[in-house]
Amino acid sequence: MNKFYDVVVAKEYTVKNNGVQEKRTAWNRIGRAWVSGSKESISFEIFLLPGQRYVINLRDREERKSAKEVSNEEAPF
Repeated sequence: MNKFYDVVVAKEYTVKNNGVQEKRTAWNRIGRAWVSGSKESISFEIFLLPGQRYVINLRDREERKSAKEVSNEEAPF
């Protein structure tokens, strides 16, 4: 079973409380995110753009490049 996380955006605003202005923050849920099966990336989608999935790779480019080279060496063709 996939575990989903909220993608949120912060909106700051001010209110008067006993004549004193206070800054506050409202957190609006704008999407959902989940960890990939390999645990090497996080995918997320924004509700405003349904069907469009974004991916954040958790390994840096050098790690991904060396892993790809190793997998290419082991390919049977």
